[in-house]
Amino acid sequence: MTTFTALKVEEPQVRVPHADAARAAAAVSGMTLPDALRQLRFAPGRACEPVARIVEKAIADARASGLEPGHLVVTEAVASPGEDIVRVRRKAHGKADWISSVTSDIVLHLAPRGLVDSETADPPQSSAPEPDETASRPASAVTADAIGEAVRERLYDVIDPDLGVNIVDLGFVRAVEVDAGVACITMTLTSPACPLTGVMTDQIRTELLGSGEAAPVSDFHIDWVWVPPWKPADISDDGREQLRAIGFTF
Repeated sequence: MTTFTALKVEEPQVRVPHADAARAAAAVSGMTLPDALRQLRFAPGRACEPVARIVEKAIADARASGLEPGHLVVTEAVASPGEDIVRVRRKAHGKADWISSVTSDIVLHLAPRGLVDSETADPPQSSAPEPDETASRPASAVTADAIGEAVRERLYDVIDPDLGVNIVDLGFVRAVEVDAGVACITMTLTSPACPLTGVMTDQIRTELLGSGEAAPVSDFHIDWVWVPPWKPADISDDGREQLRAIGFTF
């Protein structure tokens, strides 16, 4: 199995023996970054604090990359023997000798928690499909799907003010679900720092609840997600054509 790595944090020549560093690193494998930091802060062992500082660096790097540290899992923590640090120790009468300190090179591999969960989940059991799956589903579920499609259609009229293309073709809308007349829209933007979340919310409210037509839902809420991050490959073919028409190239 190939594990996707969102971020890699390396720290060479950490002044910890290799065996101790390997034990501390193994203790946080599979944890989210905040959980790993808490584990190391309260765990015994001389290597825990140096490895905790590397986790702190990983948290800072994740935030700088626009990623939420709580959504990143340490998929692999590798500690290998590093090059000894050698320095001079001076004594009285002009004498001196050499002091060497053993070190370890430590690398943390991080990946989005949702991707890790999907890779480790048991494969679904195969079963023979029903002759007519739609007919066997409750009428309420079929109705909710139809309303969800109606909501999605209206989102084609919500335009990104910077790019001039609708948010569906830009790949910002990841899912639409309807429950008890309330739409839950899972969305992203180009980055967590994008200032348009409020503008988008107002436009969506107008299209779903105040467009003058019969509203498909009584209310809505937006679930903003940033992992995995948006990428240009999320843009639909129609969206690419619209962007090419205003001068973008791919």
